[in-house]
Amino acid sequence: MRILIATLVCILAATAASAHRVNIFALVEGQEVVVECSYSKSKPVMGGRVQVLDGATDAVLLEGTTTDAGVFRFPVPEAARQHGLRLVLIAGEGHQNEWRMEPAEFGGAPAAVSPSTAKAASPAAAAAPQAGAGTTQAINPAELETIVRAAVRAELDAKLAPLRRALLEDSGPRLQDVLGGIGWIFGLIGVAAYFGSRRHG
Repeated sequence: MRILIATLVCILAATAASAHRVNIFALVEGQEVVVECSYSKSKPVMGGRVQVLDGATDAVLLEGTTTDAGVFRFPVPEAARQHGLRLVLIAGEGHQNEWRMEPAEFGGAPAAVSPSTAKAASPAAAAAPQAGAGTTQAINPAELETIVRAAVRAELDAKLAPLRRALLEDSGPRLQDVLGGIGWIFGLIGVAAYFGSRRHG
């Protein structure tokens, strides 16, 4: 009887831990990184804190909180292309998870430009049309290849994002799996009790 009670306690504890696990998923959409956070069974994490860290140095680049839909958006940081990003979700009560993004994922996304950089570039940008007026500039083959690669990568990310999200949300144990495991345990206990009674008999 003690073994049975201990087994049930372990099962319930494992099920509760799985139910409170948090998931984090991120992808690049245009000039933004979109972070989606949820508990198991697709319940969104509302007001969860998301830390955006440099993938190499772990320096905190920015922080934010998720919306009621469990989403947090932010512009692509300049450091993302060199080092990638590490996204840490802190959902409270000790619930935490993280998601890594590699530098290659930001190949076609324009990085966020600081205001000082934008001001410095504006005079040159204003003078560019005058200097190049009346001329047609050919596209460098290397630049064309970069543009095509970025477009293909963006399209693949858009197509694969729902599949990644579905796999992430389906990673938790289903109710029938838990019940099936309990049935197996009771079956093994029954077999052990049967052979134990035969031995004593």
